[in-house]
Amino acid sequence: MKNISEVLIHFDYTQTRRSKQYLTSFFNRKNHSLEQALEVQDTLKLFLENISIIQNYKINDQTVSSVHKFLDETESRHYTHLTSLTYREFYKEINFNISLFIEFFYRLGLLLRNLNLKNFNAEYAGEIGKTIQFINSLSVNEHYGKELNFKQRKSILIKIESEKESGNFTSFWDFFYRFDMYSAIAKGIRKFDLVFPHFNSENTFTINGFYHLNLADSVKNSVNITGNNTVIFTGANMSGKSTAMKSISIVVLLAHLGLAVPATYCNIPFYDSIFLFFSVNDDLEKGYSYFAREIINLKEVLLELKSKNCFAVFDEIFKGTNINDAAQITIRTVEGLSRYKNSMFILSTHLNLIEKDLAENENILVLNLESFVKDEQLLFTYRLKEGWSKIEIGRILFDKYGLNALLRN
Repeated sequence: MKNISEVLIHFDYTQTRRSKQYLTSFFNRKNHSLEQALEVQDTLKLFLENISIIQNYKINDQTVSSVHKFLDETESRHYTHLTSLTYREFYKEINFNISLFIEFFYRLGLLLRNLNLKNFNAEYAGEIGKTIQFINSLSVNEHYGKELNFKQRKSILIKIESEKESGNFTSFWDFFYRFDMYSAIAKGIRKFDLVFPHFNSENTFTINGFYHLNLADSVKNSVNITGNNTVIFTGANMSGKSTAMKSISIVVLLAHLGLAVPATYCNIPFYDSIFLFFSVNDDLEKGYSYFAREIINLKEVLLELKSKNCFAVFDEIFKGTNINDAAQITIRTVEGLSRYKNSMFILSTHLNLIEKDLAENENILVLNLESFVKDEQLLFTYRLKEGWSKIEIGRILFDKYGLNALLRN
């Protein structure tokens, strides 16, 4: 799924531009590990436990940028009594930024001290504890709400320089933007009432009540796959194949990132690599046709399968070549992929002519999105059913839109 923004948008409650960059990088991670995913889960559970406190914390991006810039540019040697007389505006600006600095760190420290850190991810709780200690060392609690004299302001500037030299502000900003990123994700999880997934080593792939986050009244479906590693989606256009495949893909992707998922229950294997091929495009700059791009995508997966367990989705595989070509190489591809028992592959196709060639393969599960004709109307239930779809929608729509009559005339 190249356009990750359609998933990310549901968790983008970040309050600063830099935090959003952190969120985008987080969602675009290519490598996944079970240990990392479980660690993120624990961290997000900490945020969800404290969601009411976190939702009340508001920070302006301009304020953060101003504080960040002030810390980067601070030089205490330029702050003198002489400066207050000869460069009054500069002197007033520094005083204002010192007040902004105190306000920013005091409010953040207050937030962090109010968090319930008991029984949660020890590593991230430790990071919060270290940040609280760092903020306390800046003496903002003692100075907050008070009128400071020259000597006190000068001492703050000297302290800032010392912490800069130690690299402590660099570490702090990394913590702050990640904190805002996790806060944003937790807000999305709470808004959509998502559930945290489980992982198993038995190659059981169960997702109950999954749905697409973009659809307010989405029909919920379930899959419970045991003993199969290749799922083929069939069915008419508009029946919901791509939406169902995307919904499953989003669940798997979010789970591997450590997030809660849009489902009522999820228990799946953990895969080393995830490939989501929706809306494949040609590449004019590199001279690749649509079909060549499909071939390159499949090769990328096959090379990864030599050493890793993969989850791969191919929407309307090999539609970039003629039907005979596509049928032969689809059969070969499905048979080849089905041998990788510890991986999971999901494909969609309109090639009903390959049904007999794949009928004996026990590793394949065929699903379709139910559709039927009633009173000359084409109806879709968007419900998953087992087996090949037999409905031929092309001729029905051809006649429904009056094309037969127009062509006769």
